[in-house]
Amino acid sequence: MSRGGGNKQGDKNLNLLDIRYLLETVVRGVHTQINKVTTGPLDGLPLYLHYRCTVWAMFGGFLAVFHSWYHRDNIVCVSHFNAETTVREEYVNVCLSYPFLQLDGKRRYILFYRWVHWSFLLLAVLFYLPRKVSKNLDNARCKKLLEDLNKEAATYEEEESKVVDKVYRYMVFNIRTHDDVYMKYILVNAIAVGVDICTFVFLNFVLQGRFILYGYRSFPFDRDPENFTDFMSQTFPPFVSCELTVANQLVNRRTEMFGCHLIFMELYEKIFMGLWLWLIVIMSITICQIIFLLLLQVPSVRLLLLRFSKPVHATTKRSLVIENVARNSRVGDVYVLYRLGQYLSHARFWDVMVRLENSQACNWRKSEESNKDRIKNEESNKERIKNEESNKARNFTSTENQEQKTQKVKGRSKPHKDTIVTFPEDSPLLKNAKD
Repeated sequence: MSRGGGNKQGDKNLNLLDIRYLLETVVRGVHTQINKVTTGPLDGLPLYLHYRCTVWAMFGGFLAVFHSWYHRDNIVCVSHFNAETTVREEYVNVCLSYPFLQLDGKRRYILFYRWVHWSFLLLAVLFYLPRKVSKNLDNARCKKLLEDLNKEAATYEEEESKVVDKVYRYMVFNIRTHDDVYMKYILVNAIAVGVDICTFVFLNFVLQGRFILYGYRSFPFDRDPENFTDFMSQTFPPFVSCELTVANQLVNRRTEMFGCHLIFMELYEKIFMGLWLWLIVIMSITICQIIFLLLLQVPSVRLLLLRFSKPVHATTKRSLVIENVARNSRVGDVYVLYRLGQYLSHARFWDVMVRLENSQACNWRKSEESNKDRIKNEESNKERIKNEESNKARNFTSTENQEQKTQKVKGRSKPHKDTIVTFPEDSPLLKNAKD
């Protein structure tokens, strides 16, 4: 007896060490991932909450529950006919899969207890999907610039001028080409919202239609520890019944009834309440992000997005600079400038905005309008020359016709002159005339 007890105590200490090591590993990995800075143009707070915080929380929850399932009791069952008799292991195995709750003469089978922790692992993979899509759609040049700015964000004054030059050159050479970055970022956030909705639907299916309204119907969290009639206890009932009949092929033409305590139900009810609240939070943040991005189509919102503190030494009017830059930029350019400004001080961002205002790139619209005016003037000149040539041809034709008419009129009014006819000397007509 003492020897067996010693081994049991040693196993318990070993399990505690395993749990401690597991938790330390998970916490260290989560801390490392969370401290990484998001630098991609298609990355932001909503996606960060999805592919980092939620993924690691799901994975950690799966490991914790999975470890507990194989290192401690997960169900305790007793027979209704003889509570002191140990329930056979094969009977307990059936009760793990098909326990039920008796409500108003009807049975509601709890089919998720044995397998629900595997849904955490599946959801961890699903929540990484927006990150995978954003990586495939990312703008490599813009991402490299943001990474460089993140590395050089804490540099001294002599290095800040290089940062300003780098940002300015990038915007000059890539102005009016960032609309695809803007649209892709909206798409990735929409995918994240779709993942949240799919998670609600999937967990609602797993929990047999009781997850979508789980937090709402559990409020104000008045528990009933005597009869377990509150919604949270009804969703995750700690005490259930189990019945084995001839259909189970494990009893000899008799029915066995067991009462079971599902130990992990008390843990599940709290995990899923936190998950429900977390999904509401991240889905709300993501929807607000999409609305914010769509509002960038409004010019006044773009002006507010580029608003920043004006340096003391600046003499140019701030609103004029912002209006000129926003007027000569597309929506995607304003979004990229906003992301670049997050890594620059107000003074350095002011230098970038002023240089963009005075640059040829920011005066693109003016040059375009001048080109249009030049083309329009050339077309009008061609039209004028063509009209002049046609007028000349018309005048020449009318003059020629007038001259011909004048000659005809003169020919008609000219008197006829006498015609002198000469005959040879031996002509009979001449002889007759002489006679």
